Amino acid sequence: MAQPEKLRKGVAEVLHESELPRTLVAKDAELGRATLESWLSGLRNPSPESVAQIASALEKRAERLQRLAAKLRKLLAES
Repeated sequence: MAQPEKLRKGVAEVLHESELPRTLVAKDAELGRATLESWLSGLRNPSPESVAQIASALEKRAERLQRLAAKLRKLLAES
């Protein structure tokens, strides 16, 4: 399998597993939703830089979610 196609399939798999709305992922990664959809439909392949943008966006979202979870745990500990 060619590298660009492998990246496209990897992005599709990760987005499916994340269960995050595509609009949210595109926004977080500072990509257009149409761009993301063109990859997922197989019309285009993402560049390595775009895949890195998505990875960074997912990491940032995970960090935010961890901070929020910690905030809730702190509330529980205080009550």
